[in-house]
Parts: sequence; structure tokens; C-alpha cells
Amino acid sequence: MPNFKKLAKNYENNATVALQQFVRIDSHYDATTIKENQPYGAGVKKALDYFAKLGTDFGYKVDKCNGYCTEITIGEEGPIIGIYGHSDVVPVSGKWSVPPFGATIKDGKLIGRGAIDDKGPLIAALYGAKLLKDNGLVKGYRIRVVSGGDEERGSSCLKYYFHTLKKEDCDFGFTPDADFPLIFAEKGMLGYNAVLKDDLSPIIAMDGGVVANAVCDRLLVTIKKDPEFEKFIEGLGKEADVENLSSSLFTMIAFKGKTAHGSTPEKGDNAALKAFKILGKFYKKESLLKLADTLSDCNGRNFNGFNESKVLGKTTYNFGIFNYANGVLSFTIDFRFGEECDGEKMIANLAKALPLELVKRSEHQHLLYDLRSPLVATLMKSYKKSTHKFFAKPLAIGGGTYAKEAKNTVAFGACIDGDECNMHSPDEYIILKNFYDDIEIYARAIYMLGEMAKKRK
Repeated sequence: MPNFKKLAKNYENNATVALQQFVRIDSHYDATTIKENQPYGAGVKKALDYFAKLGTDFGYKVDKCNGYCTEITIGEEGPIIGIYGHSDVVPVSGKWSVPPFGATIKDGKLIGRGAIDDKGPLIAALYGAKLLKDNGLVKGYRIRVVSGGDEERGSSCLKYYFHTLKKEDCDFGFTPDADFPLIFAEKGMLGYNAVLKDDLSPIIAMDGGVVANAVCDRLLVTIKKDPEFEKFIEGLGKEADVENLSSSLFTMIAFKGKTAHGSTPEKGDNAALKAFKILGKFYKKESLLKLADTLSDCNGRNFNGFNESKVLGKTTYNFGIFNYANGVLSFTIDFRFGEECDGEKMIANLAKALPLELVKRSEHQHLLYDLRSPLVATLMKSYKKSTHKFFAKPLAIGGGTYAKEAKNTVAFGACIDGDECNMHSPDEYIILKNFYDDIEIYARAIYMLGEMAKKRK
């Protein structure tokens, strides 16, 4: 077996530079710059093109997939080992201590939006593949590294890649977009848009949240000029955690919360629900008070929407984007559930509890791999050889990954020991030591999967 740890040392500096340049690209979805071969906007295209340039500079075969993905292929024949990561990021929100796209290196960390989700792990996987190619270790199999452009909004990029472009399924693969040692089970996911029609005067408008799969951390409320409400808010002090942006014409209050990944809403503090409670109490708006109360438990207990499955655990509900204007309040629902849960029934219970119009936005079934499968067994063996963590156990998570879109694929890294590295939050980071270890881990994993795939053909 090659000494992957020693070989990986040679790639640390170049990989760091590549990652910094990658993170410096603001690659969130931008509907205003969509055009042909740029389906997710200018920033995502720039990131996908940068990843393509890396592949071209390394001398590999590159396909830009009409702007939906970048595909880099290494090797000429044999079974395919697939690596599926993404170049898109969630928009910046919250208070950062450094520029979000500065790729700042500080205290052993590289800080920036996308550093851990998913640009750092993707670069580590690419350099792991390059390590294998440079050292003559890609024989009788192919490596296909694919970076998508729309993972954060539902993975339409991989749907296009597999179903429109009819790209080959991999024989074995992984997505470096979750946790080590390995994810063998992922919750099912339902995305909904909810609408509540109600005149909330004197409230004129509400706007908050950046993406459906992150907790709303700020809600801006615009009201007809109301000095009494401003005085009431001021009297609440730190309890309200607001910013008064009022003008001579309007009362404008920004309610603050704390963002968190949509799979773990309990780690956040939803600014909109806090605002509904305060606004409902002051203006005697029963609909807002009922919303705040019904949605306050992120596991769904307040509307008979709770379920706990043996493997995948408790249901979770994240309410991410909120808007109100002209008597219509809308918000997004990111609902995640386990293998024993009837997801549609839970959502139906929410509709019974509140007078909502619900429109399904997305749907993903749960994922559950046999722990004895060749893919899981090989990756676990590879991880233990690299880390010497011989008692590590595969994990079940609430997050959703490309493993739901790509056959014969599981999530494999890159967060370690439960450290989410502020994913979807301010000061997102990757620990550089872990990043360097990832190069070794991924190189060994690809090699072992390739050798195993050859024997099975």
C-alpha cells in the first residue's frame, strides 16, 4: 500500500492556494444574472469555471455541462469512482469578524463562505485524485470529480447532469459534504412554500432570511409611523435584540436571531418567530401569536407533527425565508424526517393547525445503506487506516447530500468529530490541519474503491 500520508505532504501548499482562490469567489445563486450556460448566475459560473480551469491545468478531461456542473475525468477506462461536491454557497448573513470572501488564514483556520461547505473538501478530493494520477496509481479505473452549481437550493444541477445529459452512474462514489467517518443514513426531506392571507395592518411589510435551509437570523419589519411601538421596543431592551432603523415616515425594526443549518434548527434562534410574538402581542394580532406558538417547537410537537424514528431520529422543521406585503404572509418550510415517519401526514397536521396554503417545492426520500455493503465497508476501512480511529462508527444525519442524487454514493467527510465549522453561519471555516489530512484520506479512499471496483468487474 502506498504511503499516502507522506505523498499528501507534497500537495498541501498548492491545495491551500487553490482553496483561497476558490473561496474568494462569491458563488451564491443570483437570479438577476442568469443567461445561457449560466443557469445559476454569474458567481456560480465563475466558481465552476475556476474548478474547470484547475482540471484543465492538471491535464485532465473537462466537461462544463452547459453551466450546471463541472466534470473532471482522470483515467481512460474501467469502472468509475465518483466524487460529487459543489461550488455554490449560501448567501452571507450575520456578523463576520473577517471579510466573508477574503479566505483569511487565522489561528490555523481558513475562514470564508464555502470553506467547509463545500469548497475545502472538494479541493481536498481533487488533490487526492491528482496525487493518485501523479504517482501512477490510477490503473484500470477512472476517477470522475463533479462539482455542481445548485446543491444549496435542491441539487437541480445533478438532476440535469444525470437525467438530461445522461451521464454515467459511478460504480462507487462519495460526496465530501457532511461528516467523517461516513454517513450511511440521511433523513427524508420535504420543502414547502406556505402562505397565510391576513391583513396585518399597520404592518406594511416584512422581509427576512436568505435561504430555505438556514434559520432566519434577521427580519426587517416596516410599519406605519408608530412612536408608541418604537418606545415599546426600546423598553424591552436586550430581550428583543433589535435594531431601530426608523425614518420620519416609517417605523422600521430589524429583529435579530441566530442562523443555523436547516438540518439543526434547534441550534439557531428564529428572528421571525421572535418578531411575530412581539408584534402579535403589541398589535393584538392573533394570527401572528398563533404562528409564533405553533412553529416555536422545531420538532413539531405543537401541531402533532412530531415523530422519532429508530435510526434517523426526530423530525425537524426549519422556517427560513419570510415575506409579507398586501395582506399575504409567505414563508418556506424545510421539513426533515426519519425512516419510520409519514412525512405527508406530518405536513397535513400542520395544515390542520394553521390556515395555510401549502405548495410543495421539493421532495427527497430518506437514504439508508446497509452497513455491510462493499461501499460502506471499504470506505470505513480506508478511513480507519488513515486516521487510526479504529472504533469509529458510521453516522445517521438530518442533512441532505448529493448521495440522494447519485447512485452508489454516500457522504464521506469532511467535518470531523461533530465540528460543523460554522457551516451556513458567520465565520465559516475549515481547519487547515484537517484539510491537509483530507487529501490523504480521500486519496486512499479513491484508490481502495478503484481497486475494489476492478476486482468486481
